[in-house]
Formats: sequence, C-alpha cells, structure tokens
Amino acid sequence: MYVEIIIGIILIYVALRALITENRVSKLLYLNVIGFGVPVLIALVIKTPFAFVVAAAFFICSTISANAIATSLDKLDDEIILD
Repeated sequence: MYVEIIIGIILIYVALRALITENRVSKLLYLNVIGFGVPVLIALVIKTPFAFVVAAAFFICSTISANAIATSLDKLDDEIILD
C-alpha cells in the first residue's frame, strides 16, 4: 500500500513539474516518467488479470512514446537557432 502512495506522489510531483517548466527537453523527460509510472500504478492498485493486460498495453505504448521522445531530443541537438 505504501508503494502505491509513494509512486502516486512522485507522479503528481512530476506532472506539476511538467506543467510548470518552460524547458522543452525537461518537459519531454517528465512526460516519459509519467508514461512509465501510470502502468505501474494500474498494475499495483487493480489486482485483476485484466488490469495486468491493461498495464502491459500501457507500458508498451509508453515505451513507443519514449522512443519518440528520444528521437525528438536527438533532433533538438541538430536544431539551428537564428537570433
């Protein structure tokens, strides 16, 4: 029970940081943490076989989104800023 509470507090903190920050790189990384934390909460809170299927599907989708975030971060390094 304490694990779910700790993970929930971390996710709320990271979600607030994602809303507040102006840095695009940090925002993408915070969204990545949220994407991996939600399936953990689903699997821990709802203890049914279907919940594990939903958590697995969510985890797979968050892994795909993490790859998209990594690609976006890689493209930011190549970005030319004109002043």
